[in-house]
Amino acid sequence: MIYVLDKPVYILGAARTPVGAFNGGLSAFSAPQLGGTAIEGALGQAGVPADHVERVTMGCVVSSGLGEAPAKQAALKAGIPETAYTSTVESVCGSSLEALVSTVDALLLGRAKVAVAGGMESRTNAPYLLEPRFFRGGARYAKGERLHLKKTGAYRFHYSENVEEQAGQASIVDATAYDGLFWPVARKFMREYAVAYAEKNRMSIEEVNAHAALSHAKAREARDNGYFRNEIIPAGDAGTDDLRSLEDLEKMKKEAETDIACAYNTSTPADNGSAAVLCSESYLQESGASPLARILGWSRVDGPAADFVDSPVAALKCLFAGLDGRDCSADRFEILEINEAFGIQLPIFAREFPGKKINVCGGAIALGHPLGSAGVRLLVTLVHAMKRLNIRFGAVGICFGGGGSYGLAVERT
Repeated sequence: MIYVLDKPVYILGAARTPVGAFNGGLSAFSAPQLGGTAIEGALGQAGVPADHVERVTMGCVVSSGLGEAPAKQAALKAGIPETAYTSTVESVCGSSLEALVSTVDALLLGRAKVAVAGGMESRTNAPYLLEPRFFRGGARYAKGERLHLKKTGAYRFHYSENVEEQAGQASIVDATAYDGLFWPVARKFMREYAVAYAEKNRMSIEEVNAHAALSHAKAREARDNGYFRNEIIPAGDAGTDDLRSLEDLEKMKKEAETDIACAYNTSTPADNGSAAVLCSESYLQESGASPLARILGWSRVDGPAADFVDSPVAALKCLFAGLDGRDCSADRFEILEINEAFGIQLPIFAREFPGKKINVCGGAIALGHPLGSAGVRLLVTLVHAMKRLNIRFGAVGICFGGGGSYGLAVERT
């Protein structure tokens, strides 16, 4: 699927919180709090009053335990009126870009003039899920029978009897792993598909690790030189991304010598909120705002879960082909931000897009992977890098669990 815009949609502001490591600097914040911080920052950057926003759409993958209407919670934290349309989107790692393209559609259809799209995720605070319907033995609490509980609050319960027996039989699921990383249809983790792809294609672990090392180095350089300064909105005391220390990286390299999909060469769980303020041509003229960029078009490919590894290549090539002839042929896209779900993907990206600047500030291998926020996090980094490097055309690519990818192209204005 490809859609090339026939009318302009502009990005007025693009901001994000730091990317916090699992149990790291953003542990105290829920996903809606991180989303609200990012929205507030993007509005401030854009110079758009909060009460001008008519629509807020936010991606979020692990929403269990967040309470009702997570996107509305984030919008209210940013000062957006309760009368604004809000929606929370779940499309695995593509969630925030799904939120963005649906917002683009709304702007093109005249359903709003100014809107916010983004994503939010706190993988640190994802709950454990108790599965009372999936016990594995014991006559007293057979499969399909509910636990025996007593109510201790508006939404809280304790065991009412036989605590040890019930606790011993109840199955507990980690929501961030199950909802974000596991494909239930085939009962496989996405990591298993990535490793199988690497084995089938006889990929070199040394080459994968070399690309991973470069991601870590570029992210450290970007942080130390202030390349992220204009895109990051501090959350609490956290003002910079959580990067692993050089000492920790040295320790992790040992495992990477024999594991092509380990913590050193694969994205790790992370917390983040990211947001972009979008507007129509009419709002731009009325407000006199200065946009960061305009959205040219987007693409989406869907397929088997096992084919996700190289699917960002298909999405981006489809997008470039659709844009060809509109003063933005494929060779003019100098800079790409492509999500580093697995280091296995990086040699593929380098081979398929020779000469491109890919992930100039490092990627998810170094920064971490905040699932529902990941796509717009890439977009935020992209538009600020384009401004810093004086590049006109750029694109974002991201794969998602279950099989598929998004591509999104922008032009700096």
